[in-house]
Amino acid sequence: MEKRDFFIAIMNAAAATCFWILHSGYVMIVMFRFKDYAKYPVSIFDGIFKAVFTFVIPIAFIAYYPGLVILRPSSIPLLSKLAPVIGIFFFWLSYKFWMLGARKYEGTGS
Repeated sequence: MEKRDFFIAIMNAAAATCFWILHSGYVMIVMFRFKDYAKYPVSIFDGIFKAVFTFVIPIAFIAYYPGLVILRPSSIPLLSKLAPVIGIFFFWLSYKFWMLGARKYEGTGS
């Protein structure tokens, strides 16, 4: 998957919060700012942040792990090989989260 596909999946999940949170625009702003962290290698972050940026908000799969395939072809880590599969899974997960909210949505009330 391309960088854009991962970002779309992240934004889909953030946008789905509007089904449960009133005035959820701040969630979109926060998630949009996470895109800036994709500019940096995940190796500069310590423990918990590395785990969050890899598995919770998977921005490490946007640039870092796919980039290792080009930068270090002799020693490709397992997460680099799994990046396309994890990207597809996260997109599927964000889609399911969106559809869960859409099923419960009843209208704006006006």
